[in-house]
Amino acid sequence: MKNTQEIRNGSLYFNKARKRVEQVRGKLSKDSVLTAQKDGSASVAKASDLRRASQREVKKFRDS
Repeated sequence: MKNTQEIRNGSLYFNKARKRVEQVRGKLSKDSVLTAQKDGSASVAKASDLRRASQREVKKFRDS
């Protein structure tokens, strides 16, 4: 993703920098978002590091 306008809150994205699926919780600026992991811990991610999670990645995230 190039900027946060393409990112939807609540959706699952794969963070290429961290190599894991994260849920977007909110937009912080035009270039960064607040994400949460399965355990509830939050972090900041660059929009450019995110891509939509595949169906396989979403299933694995939800089943874990």
